[in-house]
Amino acid sequence: MILVASNPFKGTLSSVRATQAIANGLRRASPGLAVELLPLSDGGCCFLTVLRRLQTGLRRRQTNVRPLVGKRVTVRFLESEAGTAYAEMATVAGLHLIPEAARQPAHLSSRPVGELLHKLAAEPHIRTIVLGLGDTATMDGGAGLLHGLGVKLLASDGTAVAPGNVGLGQVSKLDLTELSHYWQAFRARGGRLIGACDVRNPLLGPDGAVHTFALQKGAKPEELPELEANMRHWAAFLEATTGRQASQLPGAGAAGGVAFALSAWAGAELVSGTQWLTQLPAFQAVLDRATAIFTGEGQLDRQSLNGKTTGVLAALGRSRNIPVVAFAGRVTLTADEWQEAGFTAVQELPPHPLNQAGRALSACAAEAMTNLRSWTI
Repeated sequence: MILVASNPFKGTLSSVRATQAIANGLRRASPGLAVELLPLSDGGCCFLTVLRRLQTGLRRRQTNVRPLVGKRVTVRFLESEAGTAYAEMATVAGLHLIPEAARQPAHLSSRPVGELLHKLAAEPHIRTIVLGLGDTATMDGGAGLLHGLGVKLLASDGTAVAPGNVGLGQVSKLDLTELSHYWQAFRARGGRLIGACDVRNPLLGPDGAVHTFALQKGAKPEELPELEANMRHWAAFLEATTGRQASQLPGAGAAGGVAFALSAWAGAELVSGTQWLTQLPAFQAVLDRATAIFTGEGQLDRQSLNGKTTGVLAALGRSRNIPVVAFAGRVTLTADEWQEAGFTAVQELPPHPLNQAGRALSACAAEAMTNLRSWTI
């Protein structure tokens, strides 16, 4: 049996559509082939969609939150009978929600995420919150999240700092007098917070949030030094204030550093989103029967090997000695790099119109299946 488990192809295919396209190609090349479809997410877009397929008994709920741009919107989350709420940061602060001209990570705030947490904490029966972190437009180290929970971020003269990364360098005090009483009640009843991170990058340094992701979010190269300096000031301040050292934790750089604030200020546990999903019993049951894994994502690069879905699946396949084939719109890894990571084969999609991505992916999967009939699958 072949397990097909793809990440989204950003801007073209959801994880569900990408997984279906790969499966269609495999079946076209080999009719009657046993195929199991389990779309995946690394914590970013489609996190909740994937979770509903892997875990039964989840109830769909909704609330209202002010997004980064525009009026209040309806935001969906999931809830289990055991009192766990599952939410996705990309639904309120996703890069896909921001017009290209407005993509300015120096000024965008993660405040909507704090507001979402405030709404979830208001449910008295919720004792655990799992928040998917990834595919976001912000680069404010999670400072806006605190603001959304009622925390005032003040400069040395007592004035509020500007939202976004631009204000981080001036923060010298936190005013908790208006901290959400719902959040305080959630913490008082032993509320647990888990950040399902789409990457394993730390907050600071050459592999940190700014230098790895700011350009993708719309920053200009000349902005990077100031963005990093502001982030360093914020990290030092928050760690000194809370006594928690979190900036170098794996995953702290996820979602523009929101993961850092969740850990340093709220004591959240940071986990790999893909690893967390693949450890669920439903996924493990299918994986135990799989004799090969086919996966894909928009771009296969070094970040793919640092907590992304494709890299996690490659490692799983290698540990179980089963082939792993990956497709991508663009591949920047060398053959030596992807082979060392555990991939058996990697194929880049040929140039195609955006509205033909599914067809191109299916064709590549059919070609791969034809070329690899010698496998025992």
